[in-house]
Amino acid sequence: MSDAQNRDDERAARLAAQRKAWNDAHPTYYAEYRDRNREEIRRKNREYMRDQAQRERDEKERRQKGIDRAKAWAEKHPEARQQARERYKQKHPETYKQAQRDYYHRNREAIAERRRAREAADPEKAYVARRRAVERAQEAGRDSVWSPTPDQRASYRQRESDARRLARRRARAGLPERQLHRVLAPERRHNDAAADAFFAQKRTGEDVARIRDQDEQTPSDLVHAMRERSENRRVVREILAIAEEYFAEHEVELRARVAEVSRARFRDGLLPLDVYTEPRRRALEFASRGYLRAHVASPTSSLTVFRWLATDRAKRGPDITL
Repeated sequence: MSDAQNRDDERAARLAAQRKAWNDAHPTYYAEYRDRNREEIRRKNREYMRDQAQRERDEKERRQKGIDRAKAWAEKHPEARQQARERYKQKHPETYKQAQRDYYHRNREAIAERRRAREAADPEKAYVARRRAVERAQEAGRDSVWSPTPDQRASYRQRESDARRLARRRARAGLPERQLHRVLAPERRHNDAAADAFFAQKRTGEDVARIRDQDEQTPSDLVHAMRERSENRRVVREILAIAEEYFAEHEVELRARVAEVSRARFRDGLLPLDVYTEPRRRALEFASRGYLRAHVASPTSSLTVFRWLATDRAKRGPDITL
């Protein structure tokens, strides 16, 4: 280290020690200064922030003017622009690729939104473009077929198994099958855009009058059915809340009683009780007392009740490990 550097370090250390000694000798100086000059400090801060905001606006305006000039020149000289881009790409390939990646990450949402808008406007054209991309990849020797990882395969199998199990449980409970169907992403985006356009359009007075003329009073049988379903759901929620509280308090004795009855049935040559669902069924039976609509809280009439009864069975692990 040179002598000049040593002298600079010693001077900096000496000044720091003097500053610390002065601060220790005047601990309230800065607080008193701020109290005496509070308005002046605030005025200077406001001026500083205004100047900084103005500098940022000027810099932003300067950059925008440069961008506008570059765009105007590119529109006026497309061939020269393309040649300049190719020269830069050949001279700085890695820098060009990194700039492309940076632009994509900065504008990922906007790029995805433009792509979705193009696909929604013309799904057939988007499909043809994807097929051409796949063909080009195959001609270039690239594998364009996506294959899941082992963890993803296991997740898919588990999801399919859960769906089949739920379908079997719904069938045993006497419930109908799901009526939902899958829609591809382009069609879904097209439907969403059509719905947004429909609900966002302004209605004229004639349109509003025509819509009002179409209004009809809801049939009384539908109103009655809706009220019945609402009341049934309310009763189910109340009964399940009572059953859950009762089961939490008496779980041990309920399971002991079910085990005792199961052993007695087995000795008599009968099938034992289900030790996973029977304790909860007894708690549900206790909670249903006094309700005129107790039948709506049965496993065959409510999927919610069936799931609650099968909670312990769903948590049980497999009996056999393959």
